[in-house]
Amino acid sequence: MIVKHLRLDYMGKRKLWFAISGVVIVVSVLSLATRGLNLGIDFRGGVQITFKTAKPVAIGDVRLQTQDIGRKDAVVQGRGKSTNGDEYRSFQVRVKKLTQAQQNRLDADLTDKLHATSVNTKNVSSSFGKQIARSAIIAVLFSLIVITLYIAVRFKGLAFAVPVIAALIHDIVITVGIYSLTGREVTESTVAAVLTVLGYSIYDTIIIFDRIRENIPIMRRASFATIVNVSLWETIRRSLATTFITLLPVGALFFFGGSTLKDFAFALLVGVTSGAYSSIFIAAPILATWKEREPEYHRRKDSDSIAGSVGDRVLKQAEIAASEEPTPATPVDVIEDAITVVDSDAKRERRRQRRKTRPHGRAR
Repeated sequence: MIVKHLRLDYMGKRKLWFAISGVVIVVSVLSLATRGLNLGIDFRGGVQITFKTAKPVAIGDVRLQTQDIGRKDAVVQGRGKSTNGDEYRSFQVRVKKLTQAQQNRLDADLTDKLHATSVNTKNVSSSFGKQIARSAIIAVLFSLIVITLYIAVRFKGLAFAVPVIAALIHDIVITVGIYSLTGREVTESTVAAVLTVLGYSIYDTIIIFDRIRENIPIMRRASFATIVNVSLWETIRRSLATTFITLLPVGALFFFGGSTLKDFAFALLVGVTSGAYSSIFIAAPILATWKEREPEYHRRKDSDSIAGSVGDRVLKQAEIAASEEPTPATPVDVIEDAITVVDSDAKRERRRQRRKTRPHGRAR
């Protein structure tokens, strides 16, 4: 059953959806061009120091130690569960550059003044950081190519693949743009989250495209926009429910997780939300616009409103076709069928016994 308030003319308002996405993408691109990205040590190189303390220590106390050696630009982050707001037992310090003397003094101050243990220093050269950034870009591009080939093979043509790639690029640009606008640090976790978003977004889009493909032979006289609208009516509740359920644990990670998990969860929050939007309001309208250029669908024109008689008629046809599909038998159905068979066999056996006891000829 399709909820009536979800039966909107999504294809009739496709220009509005494109305009909304266009504005967000322009803002994201302008932010990337002017503000850039706050790349982490993994991409731009530097020194990373991690350590633990026996008792909870405030982030401000750790920052004082970095300022004492003349590194006011150091980024201090608490890791794990916090106590009393900003007190942690595990820390991570990131600095663009440290001399050997500064590094030795910082290690000594952390050990003597904060009773730090498990002090670990990691130096990442700028060339290695560039290599990681290059590998991240290659990973994203390779994923897009593989996804294109998969969609083209699954749906037998590029007509379904192009909207999927457009939606994925839409999600990537918006996610990266939000990072630029908020100034959040881009780490390896961010790249992992972006790749996760690609997988989630394509899953949501394929569900809609599969229903469109199923409705094409059922709705042989409807325009492609009508087919897409009906398919969205039938799948939008599932898409929204899946998105909501996905955002619940991701939101929990963002609000209650550690610093590393928060970076990962933030990218997922933005990407999953953008992916749910793009699957419905970007990929499907692009597919409809593409297919309507084909002669077969260009000839089909619905004179009535999609929400009126035409929409009701094609929706009824789709529901009738869906109801004709065989439903899997439940255990109760199997038991009832078995009882029916046994009763039929018993009645047949009683009739045979009565015929045997009767004398030859018809009784008068």
